[in-house]
Amino acid sequence: MGTMVNAHHERAVRDDEAAQERFGELVAEFRQRRGLSQGQLAHAARLSRTYVYHLETGQRQAPSVRVARSIQRALELRGEDRRRFAAAFFRLTGEHLDDEAEGADLFDQRELAALLVHNTAFPAHSLDRLWQVSAWNEPARNLFEIGPEALADHSHNLLAVVFDPAYRSRFRPWEALARRLLADFKYQTRSLTYLPEYRDLWRALRTLPDFRRIADSSDAGSGIAPSFVFQMRHTRLGPLTLRTTVTVFSGASDYSIVTYVPGDQQTLSIFAAEGWQAPRTPAE
Repeated sequence: MGTMVNAHHERAVRDDEAAQERFGELVAEFRQRRGLSQGQLAHAARLSRTYVYHLETGQRQAPSVRVARSIQRALELRGEDRRRFAAAFFRLTGEHLDDEAEGADLFDQRELAALLVHNTAFPAHSLDRLWQVSAWNEPARNLFEIGPEALADHSHNLLAVVFDPAYRSRFRPWEALARRLLADFKYQTRSLTYLPEYRDLWRALRTLPDFRRIADSSDAGSGIAPSFVFQMRHTRLGPLTLRTTVTVFSGASDYSIVTYVPGDQQTLSIFAAEGWQAPRTPAE
């Protein structure tokens, strides 16, 4: 009887080790697919590099739900990869990885942001976390005078548009706006600098005129103001004063929506004439 108990115990230990190995190997697989080093994953998940190494090699036992969620977010797991990760975690720990963001997969956030943008009367566009413009509505294209042909040949990054010599002359004063946006971008992406796509973007932006000079002398602020005012000159409409508003999805969303509303009475009248605002509801 004692021999049977020992054999059962040894088999259970081997099964636990196999589950640990599978989970660790899965973490390593997803990390390598993202092109991240162990140190970069550790930085993104707010863990130590040694912890990630021990986890991937099976030396770390039973990571907590909090750690697993941090790794899942850092690896940006979606769909089947997310389910594989949660199943491996359950086999290892017996705990369910109830991720509040899983429900977001039912409706792609990029598509949801685009839907809201296109159903907004005011000029608006959506941004991903690296400030790639994923959707413009027609009022925004008309406001910034960026047609489909121009967008087809131009970077869709908001900073690339602002620093483009062909567009910068429309913003008044341009450098103040560029510094403000760059400081906000640095703050908003401060935890993403380890990403390969961030590095590629930063290298591309530094080739634009004046970007390196302003970037090297602009620090990330302590936070992002929910709104600010700037001026621009439209070829047909003349000077405009605009105020920004930003809508962010609740939870760990990768997308936001920037809307441009009138900043003074003259611009309000122009918006009304162009149909760039929600119709007023008759008073009852």
